[in-house]
Amino acid sequence: MKNKKQKTMLTVFVMAIVVVAAAIIFWQIIQNRHNQKELTNSKNDEIQVLLDKDFKDGYPGTPREVLKMYSRITSCLYNQSMSDKEQKALVEKMREMFDSELQQNNTLEEQLEDLKADIREYKKAKRSISSYMIDKNSSVVKQKIKGRQCASLYASYLIQEGNSYKKSNEQFLLRQDEDGKWKILGWELVSGDNETTDEEK
Repeated sequence: MKNKKQKTMLTVFVMAIVVVAAAIIFWQIIQNRHNQKELTNSKNDEIQVLLDKDFKDGYPGTPREVLKMYSRITSCLYNQSMSDKEQKALVEKMREMFDSELQQNNTLEEQLEDLKADIREYKKAKRSISSYMIDKNSSVVKQKIKGRQCASLYASYLIQEGNSYKKSNEQFLLRQDEDGKWKILGWELVSGDNETTDEEK
């Protein structure tokens, strides 16, 4: 009788452990799904936030702010999954910050084609834009070129590939349009790129 009672208690104890373990596993699955959903929503939110930007009434006021917005859109395009429609809309939003001369020399179709090829290469190499830094306003160099007010400044992009990081430094030239808005006229890679390991970052 005593052995039977002990076996019953042991069975109940084991069942209780199984129930608790199942509850923990179930909670972890639900939590992971919730976190994944939040991450997806966060990514989708960033795309929508950028698409909702109204440059007619809220255009960036300084060369630095223009470049910050350009870099934010660039990071979104390279780092996040999106539909072709969203990708085209984001590129069109980016082109609103381009000088008319740059728009003519780099059509929407050409830019989209080059972008898609570049993104495919990024994904193949498992690269992403980890972060970016823009020159401070005090570092912006302004001067008149052919009678037009222009501004030159630098941006640094930290590119992650596996456990390595490579810094890509670019110099941008912006020009004021007839409404006084700063528009991107062009950019070029500059020397000073360097690669670091995860520990050196």
